[in-house]
Amino acid sequence: METKMLFGVGLVFDTPEYGTIMMGANEELDDLLPSTIQEMIGDQILIKTVDGEERVYDVVSSQINHSIAGKKNVGICLGKEVSLDEIEVGSIVYYYSSEPLINSAAWVKN
Repeated sequence: METKMLFGVGLVFDTPEYGTIMMGANEELDDLLPSTIQEMIGDQILIKTVDGEERVYDVVSSQINHSIAGKKNVGICLGKEVSLDEIEVGSIVYYYSSEPLINSAAWVKN
């Protein structure tokens, strides 16, 4: 299954109620509807860490915030089972897509 970049992780935090949450932005998402972005995220994401390790995570929930400047910030909750230490700032989040890759620099999971 092919993957496409969703965003770079800019913030990771933990809450007692929801567990580990990560946030990021990608200007390519700014013109999309929040519902479209949530559909792209789906039930699972792939994270490629700074050191190149690949990990698949189940998505508990996602939230898309829209700033008055027209920018989208994406938050993905990974739940209490995922340790805060597992997600590094600077990691890249990918979503699974059935569409062919357009950008040759996009990363594909084998």
